[in-house]
Amino acid sequence: MVQILIAAVDFGNFPSRFAKIATLYPTKRIIFSEANFRKIKPRTLLLVDFLDLGPAQIDILRAFSRSGHTVPTLGIVETKSRHNVLQARELGFYNLIDREEKFSILFEKIREVLGDYSKPTLPSRFSEKIVKSVETTSMGLNLMSAAALTGAPLPMRFLATNAQDITAAIMTEGLDNWLSAVQCHHSHTFCHTMMVAGHTVSFSQSLGHSETEQTLLGLGALAHDLGKVKIPLSILDKPGRLTREERELVNKHPQYSEEILASRQEVPKQVVEMALWHHEFLDGSGYPNGLKGNQIPETVRLLTISDIYSALTEKRAYKESLSPRQAFAVMFEMNGKLDMDLLRKFRALVLSSEFGHVRRRATA
Repeated sequence: MVQILIAAVDFGNFPSRFAKIATLYPTKRIIFSEANFRKIKPRTLLLVDFLDLGPAQIDILRAFSRSGHTVPTLGIVETKSRHNVLQARELGFYNLIDREEKFSILFEKIREVLGDYSKPTLPSRFSEKIVKSVETTSMGLNLMSAAALTGAPLPMRFLATNAQDITAAIMTEGLDNWLSAVQCHHSHTFCHTMMVAGHTVSFSQSLGHSETEQTLLGLGALAHDLGKVKIPLSILDKPGRLTREERELVNKHPQYSEEILASRQEVPKQVVEMALWHHEFLDGSGYPNGLKGNQIPETVRLLTISDIYSALTEKRAYKESLSPRQAFAVMFEMNGKLDMDLLRKFRALVLSSEFGHVRRRATA
């Protein structure tokens, strides 16, 4: 898996806007006093902040430069300082970015080196239609995340097309194949979002919703966790259980989603509601607003069911996935929290077909 190793003398002086790259690529920070560049893993980009380097840090980088390494590097410098630029080049850093540059430029430079982190590598057993659908949806999610971080317009039309493509792929190839392909994605964040989208559009179609309604629900599913773009991937894709502090941060993602989406004219109101309220429960015990009953729209209730079912049936490093029947046993114990009428319809759909069955990828 690709990753970025960021080295600095003092991260208190590291450009805060550049720190956002941790939400788009797996990132690890090290201070020079703890640096050991000999143990850098393959497919790693070394990003060095050249601010306030002293003789000891220069010696570390000089030794690294002379080691014959093949690690791609990127240096953060003050381009107005001739000394700073020449020093970086003398130490083998020719790919440079100014400390005052926009985040979007850093993102493009890193993507040129490491490639698109969102792109999955899918086994050959999947059809061309499934592969294209998963790849373009991953691209849409990545574009949305980058736009949210840079302030650029959100690619809502592209995402709407993604939602339509998911529906078309599921209609011809089956949801089982779609979910199996999605589960091959290396990022849990992308995997979960696409699983929720697949369940949501399939459920919407089974309820007899119009194509416009299906697209809107699919769009809401794709954007429902957008607020997680403000949370480092090291937390979102953590292989073990989250700490209490990490869980508290993750639970803020609905508010983060609202902050990103609410002011965007290109985003339908229903999509904002789904992103903000998909953790609300009918009895008022959910978050972030503690809504009750009819305060929660049906679009949100449907998404909540898809979201919970996806979370229960997907495999994580720290837990086994539940079977469809096991998942529904858990969900029906949430009587009073979930819309039971919708849940019964969802269960009938899942258990009467191959709808909910996922062909798990082999694990070592």
